[in-house]
Amino acid sequence: HFIINNVKIINTIFEELMLWQKPFIFASSQMANMSYSSYGVTKSIGERLTHSLNGITVKFWNVYGYETDPKKTHAITDFIDKAMNTRLIDMRTDGSESRQMLYADDCSECLYNLSLQYDTIPRDKEYHITSFEWITIYEIAEIIAKHFSGTIIQRAKSKDLIQKDLRNEPDPWILNFWKPKTDIHSGIAVIIKQMIKDMKVVYK
Repeated sequence: HFIINNVKIINTIFEELMLWQKPFIFASSQMANMSYSSYGVTKSIGERLTHSLNGITVKFWNVYGYETDPKKTHAITDFIDKAMNTRLIDMRTDGSESRQMLYADDCSECLYNLSLQYDTIPRDKEYHITSFEWITIYEIAEIIAKHFSGTIIQRAKSKDLIQKDLRNEPDPWILNFWKPKTDIHSGIAVIIKQMIKDMKVVYK
């Protein structure tokens, strides 16, 4: 159902793009070449269609930022919430999987820069929006734990099944137009500050 529903969405959107000939940037993923992933397959289809319409494809890596919907939170927000409320970060994997994490504000700035140069930037290049720095999920948990005294990290035995430890290396061409500014420590600190602020508003 995931592939069928996403192909229907892609078909509808790209038909409109063909009709109206509007400039656009397609939000793909660094997983687009991972054919075992349904998510990767649909992104690959979108990339092919984008190329045929002379649009721009950007490959998002792991973009993180402040999240407010507990049903859709990702690792960083989930870890902060657990550390803040229980002083226990019980991980879903052993944390050995590596990711490149990019702060949301840096991602937005990159997209804005690309939009300003939409008509002139090459279409035969890959635009990877990432931090260009690898970090394991366990190391992220360690960074968060240091903000909350007494926090314990509990690793699971299971391995990551999403990317199966397959590591693409990002194309650095994007650095000609933009460079990330926020390191993982600073980004996490900002999110923690905001989450603590909002918790005080809710429970005061």
